[in-house]
Amino acid sequence: MKKILVVDDSVVWQTFLKNLLEINGHTVEVAKDGLDGLNKFFTFLPDIVIVDYVMPKLNGVHFTKFIRSFSVFKNVGILMLTGAEETINPFWAKKSGANAFLKKTLPQSDIEREILNFVEKPFSMEWSRELYKLHIEPYGELVDILEESLKESTLVREIIQLTSLAYDESLVIKKLFELFSEIFEFKNIYIGLVCYSEMRLYGFTSTSDSKLTNKDVVLRVLRESGFGANFELVDVNYDSERQDIDPYAADLIFKDEDLLGFILVEKPKIIELTNHTLALTNSPLIHLFQILNQYYLLRSQKEIDKQTGTYTLPIAIGKIFNAIDFVKRNSLPLTFLRVKIKGLRNNNQYISQRIEHLIKSLANILRDSSSDMVGRISTSEFIATLIGKKKEQAEELRQKVLALSEDFKASGLDISAIIFEWNGETVGQILSD
Repeated sequence: MKKILVVDDSVVWQTFLKNLLEINGHTVEVAKDGLDGLNKFFTFLPDIVIVDYVMPKLNGVHFTKFIRSFSVFKNVGILMLTGAEETINPFWAKKSGANAFLKKTLPQSDIEREILNFVEKPFSMEWSRELYKLHIEPYGELVDILEESLKESTLVREIIQLTSLAYDESLVIKKLFELFSEIFEFKNIYIGLVCYSEMRLYGFTSTSDSKLTNKDVVLRVLRESGFGANFELVDVNYDSERQDIDPYAADLIFKDEDLLGFILVEKPKIIELTNHTLALTNSPLIHLFQILNQYYLLRSQKEIDKQTGTYTLPIAIGKIFNAIDFVKRNSLPLTFLRVKIKGLRNNNQYISQRIEHLIKSLANILRDSSSDMVGRISTSEFIATLIGKKKEQAEELRQKVLALSEDFKASGLDISAIIFEWNGETVGQILSD
């Protein structure tokens, strides 16, 4: 059973959709226009929204873009309904954030089938620390919505501007501290950057008499926030004295399965404001932290990931460039095997030595079969470059990898292994999802 919000200015369509969905066991709330839909969304917190395209006060595209501006709602399903003469440009259709579009002019049986198929998909409202009680204060006026959008766009701009200083990580992190200090009050703030199994940890106090806590307490907070890992190295960039921590707000910065870093705010004056700000900054921080981690690998000239013995991303990229150049000059086949571990983000057992052992075992299998051409392109993903081999010849390696699947599944994880032959793709295309 799903919670579904229907947003349509037509009473006929409201009634039709509500009856269809309730008969099929779902809980339904109805809104009369886009603005009313936003109010209902933040109080009802639905798993799925069915929204009309053309409505008074706020149309379906603007409604959808506003909902998608909150990262916590990324898994909410949005189906947009369009009328007979309503055409959405393909670019804006894609960028609006809707999962699917459905014309109201289709036969009723087709509409019913498409809607019921849509609501059966695994869309959901994810309850987490990031949600921070958004439903308590619904948006009552359009001006409130515009003000909220302005806040988010301002924060995004401020953080994205810091990417121009990515060559100086310490300065970027200090400016992040200064930015957050202007927005809300707190005692201390800790900012961590995570690259493979290594962490760079920064801490700042807002007052001269405040003392920072040590890294072990910060790592404990990470585990309490739903993520644990055995870090090969934690580089602490501050002096720590305390063994405890005051009440805190924390936001983990993930890119898919990979933890890029985190923000930990100790003793914030207004917890709701702090959580809200952290949620608004999550998306731009993903981009900023990715760039900082790449600069870190290049600056430190780290070629090998300590945890697995495979090449780091910058070195792996160079290896792939060289492999492409070599096979082109020698008219040889080139095949890649990409292996991804699924479930690290949501698996609290990631802290266990067993899972760390499984990751190392996976890396060893890849290295044994492609000794000089295995890169760890993210925490959860590896790529093996197989020069002179075709897809069929790489299947043996793929089967060795998949043989570990049962061991990973026993730990709540899964493995996917995909073979593809090079056919003129660029390195960026090879490494993109």
